[in-house]
Amino acid sequence: MKNLTSRETQGVLVENRLDGPGQLGFAFRNPSSAIFYDWHVHPCHQITYARRGTTQIEGPDGHHLLPAAHAVWIPAETRHRTMIRDLDGVSVYFDPAYFPHGHMEHIHTFPITTMLQEMLLHTVRWQSGSAEHDPIARSFFQTVGLLCMEQMQAKTTRVFTLPRATHPSIVRAMDAALASPGQANLSLMLHHAGMSERSFRRHFHAETGMTWQEWIAQARLFHAANLLAEGQRVTDVAAGVGYASLSAFAKAFTNLMGMSPVRFRSL
Repeated sequence: MKNLTSRETQGVLVENRLDGPGQLGFAFRNPSSAIFYDWHVHPCHQITYARRGTTQIEGPDGHHLLPAAHAVWIPAETRHRTMIRDLDGVSVYFDPAYFPHGHMEHIHTFPITTMLQEMLLHTVRWQSGSAEHDPIARSFFQTVGLLCMEQMQAKTTRVFTLPRATHPSIVRAMDAALASPGQANLSLMLHHAGMSERSFRRHFHAETGMTWQEWIAQARLFHAANLLAEGQRVTDVAAGVGYASLSAFAKAFTNLMGMSPVRFRSL
């Protein structure tokens, strides 16, 4: 994976005209190679759709997973960094002045219909700036924005966010768990946090709204999605993220992603 520095990331923003005033709408295909963009902001709303591969976005409120057949919303001026793994997809950007009011204020991953998937891919037919002068482009981007808003506001039981904490002790434990989610366990996290089990559980739930068990289970599935997107075998991934039972892994993964690990790997 290529890790970009802050200066290199800023260079990408400048190259793609994401460092200045927004445009009504424009899009470009995401790089297919594995790449890690450093912390950055841009003045446009961003919607990235993943046809294949996975992406993780870290923002102010935690880690967000973008699995295949989903899109992620990143509001304008939201500080974030992005890790792309073999992504086949597209990023579409909107000037907030032209985007429908009532949009979500936080990073949000959401499923999208087949029609909207094709519409998002179709946005790359227009060059940057076309929507300012081409009425068809202008209408198309506005329609895409409205349909994405509709999808974002639809209720879903799946949550693709891994909350972050602010308490230094909990942050230390989280960082250790994310470095090796398959090996993370409560006693090891208590050691990293330097806290009693009672205090750790109380602070953890207060910071994240999740129990430790819920949080680490989700972290393992996030990691599994990345490994499957790289083409690793389902049995190896299940064992690598801490599941002794392949059936238990398949059930947990399907509950989160809406598809089996085998199907997810084949996308």
